[in-house]
Amino acid sequence: MKVLMINGSPHETGCTYTALREVATSLEKQGVESEILWIGKGSIHGCSACGSCKTTGVCIFTEDLVTLIPTLFITRLSRVAECQVS
Repeated sequence: MKVLMINGSPHETGCTYTALREVATSLEKQGVESEILWIGKGSIHGCSACGSCKTTGVCIFTEDLVTLIPTLFITRLSRVAECQVS
């Protein structure tokens, strides 16, 4: 199993990171792989219902998501694969 921890703090190695690192250490002791993904400097938006995707086929808020989605997807795929093996 792999746990993806998302750090949304603007401080990459601040208090949130320290807390997540503690969790990661505990998980590792139990044989659980983990990853801390820092998105604090990114600009990730929810849907604003602007309609751009309907007219252009592309969301106006995609720049920072482009770097985040592969990590989320790979983490999810590894979890799905693990469930299928079990």
